[in-house]
Amino acid sequence: MSEEPTRSFEVRWDDIDLNGRPRNTRCLEHAATAWLGFLTGFGRGSREPAKAGVAAVSPGEEVRCPREVFPLARVVVGSRVVGLGEEGARWRFEHRFARESGEEAAVVRTLGAWTDLRARRTAPPPSGPPAVVSSARADDCEVITSTSRKASGGRAWVEQPPPRQGRTWGRPLLSCGRASR
Repeated sequence: MSEEPTRSFEVRWDDIDLNGRPRNTRCLEHAATAWLGFLTGFGRGSREPAKAGVAAVSPGEEVRCPREVFPLARVVVGSRVVGLGEEGARWRFEHRFARESGEEAAVVRTLGAWTDLRARRTAPPPSGPPAVVSSARADDCEVITSTSRKASGGRAWVEQPPPRQGRTWGRPLLSCGRASR
């Protein structure tokens, strides 16, 4: 893996919740900005894939915020590829948010794929981005295969939560405003 691309942000008052932890929505916005900056930083414009008839989509994201951050502090977001499909059509990015002291403040895992704009199906990436994405591969980068997708119900690159049983948090599930029995 080459050097991990980073981007720096200043923490604003509305970036944190009442406990001082980064707000999930703000983490997602900063992660998306870091990802776009990552692609454009390698000479790829944000409109080039659309000209080739493909777009990057994100069917899911996972956010974890273990530490507090403080207003006016700097947060550095490092982006790396932790999962990549054999043909490059699917990927999993990990964005680590670090405080000025170097402690991890948040982690966002973004699941993505290139989609053909006309067929609305997963498609091979346009020329250029595979090399860019491969340049930020982590040492422990996993390979996402189509057989692993089929074995896990078509979503190998999304960690599935355990299925809920008939009750949630000790209360009966509600259906159309009535308690189900």
